[in-house]
Amino acid sequence: MPTNNLEIEPSDLWRILKASGIKYVKFIVVDINGAPRSEIVPIDMAKDLFIDGMPFDASSIPSYSTVNKSDFIAYVDPRAVYVEYWQDGKVADVFTMVSDIANKPSLLDPRRILNDTLEQAKSKGYNFLMGVEVEFFVVKEDGGKPVFADSGIYFDGWNTTAQSRFMKELITAIAKAGINYTKIHHEVAPSQYEINIGAIDPLRLADQMIYFKIMAKDMAKKYGLIATFMPKPFWGVNGSGAHTHISVWRNGENLFLSNTGKITEECGYAISSILDNARALSSFVAPLVNSYKRLVSHYEAPTRIVWGYANRSAMVRIPQYKMRINRIEYRHPDPSMNPYLAFAAMIKTILRGFEERREPPSPTEDVAYELVNTLETPTTLEDALKELSKSFLFSEFPSDLMNAYLRAKQNEWEDYLTRVGPWERTWNVITDWEYSKYLVTA
Repeated sequence: MPTNNLEIEPSDLWRILKASGIKYVKFIVVDINGAPRSEIVPIDMAKDLFIDGMPFDASSIPSYSTVNKSDFIAYVDPRAVYVEYWQDGKVADVFTMVSDIANKPSLLDPRRILNDTLEQAKSKGYNFLMGVEVEFFVVKEDGGKPVFADSGIYFDGWNTTAQSRFMKELITAIAKAGINYTKIHHEVAPSQYEINIGAIDPLRLADQMIYFKIMAKDMAKKYGLIATFMPKPFWGVNGSGAHTHISVWRNGENLFLSNTGKITEECGYAISSILDNARALSSFVAPLVNSYKRLVSHYEAPTRIVWGYANRSAMVRIPQYKMRINRIEYRHPDPSMNPYLAFAAMIKTILRGFEERREPPSPTEDVAYELVNTLETPTTLEDALKELSKSFLFSEFPSDLMNAYLRAKQNEWEDYLTRVGPWERTWNVITDWEYSKYLVTA
């Protein structure tokens, strides 16, 4: 069994699920893009898979293995089990950790990468808590293209949107599911919503993001709608972000906590490292061709690599309600990211900041979009990949994973250029290629 310090034996977990009325188990393997791959098994047939692991063909999942070395095993992680209450509570989603053909932990398993990164942080005395604001659109489809399903605005309170019944059912399912959900509201753009998942262990947070996507997509179909996590499905309105809130703890103390209205030294080191490495981080936190159509000025997405207190135009915002500080908000990520790899990259970057102990530049009080002579986010996915290839992060992750990730993303970029044309002519248009590739799957 490749997971350590489990609170419950897999066989006991199977008995609990069976006794609670679960009829089917969905064993989830996460691919390099952060997409859930799964096998659904009746509960009575699943017992041996809980104990011995689920065999699967790793060569058929992008970047895991080749056809000549494809017999991998996915082991149940008893810490990560969620019930699909919108499916009458009869289906359990069980996340796994993957081992390779020699039964060694796979270094191409994104969940394993984040788990190991957290262990690395703990070995240095640090514990991370993260929360995320997941923005998404709920749309109708017309001829393969999305159209707005409502004309709502930020904090819309009229309850007249086309999907109000869907949203009420979604909120009910979230509450039952065990997601660390704090609130949900209509966002700035028509048909755009946001769910806040509160601060928890980053591995649990990543699992809950994937589970929420499964939930939202399934439930939207019921109402003839599409829940899409595509970063920029419409030009001319806000795109969807996944603003990530981070705090770091040592010996039970929050290293970012300040009641003075100013950041702590450790918080400054973290900010400095995130800004220094922001262009390379972009390849993980903004991983799609479409992501770079979100990163344009004046739509609450960061384009300048700066930080500021209570400044939502900055890449790193310091929430400062009543002058109290307890976390940083990293506004660069979008909801299409593979949360396991993105969170791992954030953690590695902050740990490097603690080692380098570099003070950040002065905070930005101005609207960041109006700044000149300031370093900007990459303009394309290709630019971000080039930054990653020369970053310290490239050597922080297993080489097989990095090579596979760069290859997959470079192929994505080249496919766009081949089928759509030069970026210079299409950067401000959402194309049919993007809708076909991302609308449903992002």
